[in-house]
Amino acid sequence: MKRCNVVRVLSSKEQVKVLETLGDRCAALWNAANFRCRQAFMNGEPVPSYATLCAEFQGDPAYKALPSDIAQEILKKLRKAWNSFFACLRLWKKGELEKRPGLPRYWKDRRTGKRLVRLIPVKSPRSYSMDARTLSLTLPADLRDGNGRLVLRTKGVLRFSGTPKTLELRYDRVKKRWYAHQVVEVPEPARKARPEKRAALDLGARTLAALAIESLERQIIFSGREVWKDFLYWNKRIAGEQSKLNQAGRKTSRQLRRLYRVRTRRLKHAYLALAAEIARILKRHQVTTLFLEDLTGIRVDMEFGPGNLLVHNFWAFRMLRNLIEAACARAGVKVVFVEPNGTSSKCAVCSSPVKRPVRHKAVCENCGYVWHADANAALNILLLGSSKGHGAEATPLKPLALRWNRHRWVSRFESTAGTP
Repeated sequence: MKRCNVVRVLSSKEQVKVLETLGDRCAALWNAANFRCRQAFMNGEPVPSYATLCAEFQGDPAYKALPSDIAQEILKKLRKAWNSFFACLRLWKKGELEKRPGLPRYWKDRRTGKRLVRLIPVKSPRSYSMDARTLSLTLPADLRDGNGRLVLRTKGVLRFSGTPKTLELRYDRVKKRWYAHQVVEVPEPARKARPEKRAALDLGARTLAALAIESLERQIIFSGREVWKDFLYWNKRIAGEQSKLNQAGRKTSRQLRRLYRVRTRRLKHAYLALAAEIARILKRHQVTTLFLEDLTGIRVDMEFGPGNLLVHNFWAFRMLRNLIEAACARAGVKVVFVEPNGTSSKCAVCSSPVKRPVRHKAVCENCGYVWHADANAALNILLLGSSKGHGAEATPLKPLALRWNRHRWVSRFESTAGTP
């Protein structure tokens, strides 16, 4: 499987100029090749393939101004962008997308018309070498100094070790810094042979996740209240900055982009910690299979007015699902997706319809049990995935609630109860 190492690049003023020159040349080649593709598309002709683009632009000045590994990777990324456009176009024609997808854009500032320095991709490790402290990069002939390579200092930790693949130097316009993203191929974690044990996870907006494990009487829920409050705080900061920009007749600023990034990263931090905590609990209880509900298309017909901020902006369930899947893969837990239809509307004991007098409670009038609604849904997913039918054996107990303290997920009574 593939993983990505991200480190910050520390460069001098002279090295920054070299990186900006390389980035500008990458943008020039992207724009020239993209113009060729857009003209072919608008004229009803086939869009050139990657091999055709390489053959056509091999003699172009924008191609010759770059090392071959960088120039080829630029054309490959452009062709991937067009492949994504055609895939989205097919979905739009089927009615699965509301808006028609736009063509791949040029790397330029629409207001000034100047080329944007975005990234410098390197195709293979033969053109670069990177360790924990340095990054060495091949340069074109006119930018070479005595040793012919650009040696940059790096700051960060290489979290993954394996076979190095491609590398991208990306420029952060908000922080005005360069970062190196290295893709490495790491071996799949070996799964030890152990007895089959299952668990299920129900995802939600206010309760981010509810975990049910076989032979564990209490379910575990992860309250999203503190994460939601933090999201609202940064949303107010963003609204205040937008108000100032409107008064000045502007649409965006570096400060506004920074606030959006801070809000996104704080949300992702909580999701990353949540995925890691779920993987730790599953590993401790020796779970081999996790049933995860497939929520694709769940928000298509959702319209709540003021509640749209919670459902459509805050609830990034795809990101959380991908993080949980990656964390489980590292822990050696198999993830199986199941359809969640009806899991929140019936009792996990007798399969009778439940009533919801309040949002977080599910009451079964047939057996008289009062469930936490998300814990009940997690148990239903567990029973559905394990093909045991309905009939949870244990009497529903009050689930263990974990909250986010902006560093990790802890119990409300951590000093006495601890985490599971």
